[in-house]
Amino acid sequence: MSHQVINTIVFPIVRQDFILHALKSLRATTPPNYKTIVVNQTVPNREFEEALYELADIIIRTHLNYGFAQAANMGARLAPTEYVTIANDDVEFLPGWWEGIVETFERFPKAMAVSPMSPKEPGWGYGEEGFREHLTLEESRSPENIQALKEQWNGAVVDAIAMWLVVFKHKEWVELGMFDERFTPGGGEDYDADARIYQAGHRALASSLSWVYHHWGQSKDKPNGLSTALPRARPSWNKLSGPEGLWEPDCDVWGRNCRRKDPIVWRAPL
Repeated sequence: MSHQVINTIVFPIVRQDFILHALKSLRATTPPNYKTIVVNQTVPNREFEEALYELADIIIRTHLNYGFAQAANMGARLAPTEYVTIANDDVEFLPGWWEGIVETFERFPKAMAVSPMSPKEPGWGYGEEGFREHLTLEESRSPENIQALKEQWNGAVVDAIAMWLVVFKHKEWVELGMFDERFTPGGGEDYDADARIYQAGHRALASSLSWVYHHWGQSKDKPNGLSTALPRARPSWNKLSGPEGLWEPDCDVWGRNCRRKDPIVWRAPL
C-alpha cells in the first residue's frame, strides 16, 4: 500500500553522536508518510556517512558550519510537503508523537507551528537549575507511560515554544520567511520566529498530545561537538533586542507592543 508523503523532517547536524539514534527512533515510531533531510555540517567520516545514508532520504553535505538557522532553511526549501519539521538531532521519537501533532493542528486551526513536549524538562521553567525528568529515557519508550503523561496534562498546550523540534505548516512557514539566518544556535532564532508567527496572526504551540524525549543542549558544536563540526561560516551573532538587535529592547517573544527594527527577513545566500 502506498503512503502519501506529507511531512519532510530536516535535521541540521554539527555532531555525529546522536543523529543515527534519532533516525532509528523516527523509523520505529512514525507512520511511513515522511521523508528526511540531513544537513551534514560535520567533518568527513566514511563509517558515519555510510550509516547515515542507510537511514536518511536526502543528505546535504556542506563545506562549512552555517549554523542551525541557515542549515534548517536549506532543508526546508527542498521540502515539497504539507508540513516541514525542523528537529535537533539529540532527540528520541516516542510512540504516537506524530498522531499527537496532527490532532493538535486539528484542534487549533490558528496553529502554524506545533512542538511536542519532552519527559525531560529544563529547570528554567520552574526557576531551578538543571532538569526535571518526569520519565527516564527507558521509561519514555513505553506507550503506557506516555499515555499516562497525556492524561496527566489533559491535552494542555503552551503558547510560544523553544524550537528544538517543531512541525510547521510549510506554506505559511515559507511565507513568514523561515528562520532569520543572522542568529547563531541558541541565540534567539526561535524566539524571533515565535514573535513573527504571532504578529502574522498565527499561533506556535507546545502540545501535551505529543511527546519526544529531548536530551537538551547536546546538538550544538560547543563544547562537546567541536571535534566533529566544520569551521563556522561567519562570526557569532545572537542579538535579539537592544541597540544592535532586531527588536526593540522591551519586545517580548509573543510580539506584543513591540516592533521589529528590520521588517524584511534577511537570509544569507546558500
